[in-house]
Amino acid sequence: MDLGLSGKVVLCMASAAGLGKGIAAELAREGARVMLSGHNAERLAAAQADIERETGNRPETFVCDVNKAEDIQALVDHTVQILGDIYALVNMGPGPKPGPFDSFDDADWTSAFEMCLLSYIRAIRAVLPSMRRLGGGRIVNSTSSSVRDCLDNLILSNTMRMGVVGMSKTLAKEVGKDNILVNVIGPGRIGTNRIASLNAMRAEKAGISAAEYEKEDLKSFPMGRYGTVDEYGRMAAFLCSEANTYISGQTILVDGAMTGAY
Repeated sequence: MDLGLSGKVVLCMASAAGLGKGIAAELAREGARVMLSGHNAERLAAAQADIERETGNRPETFVCDVNKAEDIQALVDHTVQILGDIYALVNMGPGPKPGPFDSFDDADWTSAFEMCLLSYIRAIRAVLPSMRRLGGGRIVNSTSSSVRDCLDNLILSNTMRMGVVGMSKTLAKEVGKDNILVNVIGPGRIGTNRIASLNAMRAEKAGISAAEYEKEDLKSFPMGRYGTVDEYGRMAAFLCSEANTYISGQTILVDGAMTGAY
């Protein structure tokens, strides 16, 4: 299938590693003109080199702290200036701290809100004029499988991710007239450093090794394995593409049937 992404400008937030990098790589493979962003210049440069080596398509990079409104606006302005109007936005952000309700104060809740919800809102606000100039666009907001199935010890993430879903559903209705499609994707267990870190924490709590925890964990997975960043990236690339013409306002999990909720 031709996704129609060749030459399209796509801005990928928090894309120096993990799921964001996987999405950016798939978009580059499809010929998109990709802008990578992240807060660490060295990691961005490494991701740029990796993606160019894998795909033959060299993305651009821009250092951006998603917690700063001025950084997000500068990122969007820079992207438009050097690549052109933005056809697709992939919103991604690092996960907030794990822990139970009683362990967090106002500063923790504010930080989670700014990182996992407000940063998405700011990026969308900044790119909408560009998409409207083009006569349409695509917005993909990456969240978590927790939007369908509550995850233990992740109350900050669980709360803010649901906010992204509500915002996305409403926005999809508001911008449909502009031919802008808005969707949410959520990973189940994808093999990233974030999952490795959470597994190590859970293993320590259970008094077992990380390898033992993972072995037991995988017994509950229908496919018997974690997903890959490439698999997650392919779903995002489709939703960002011209091949997607009528899917909007939806929440789609890439979880290998892990989640029990409908």
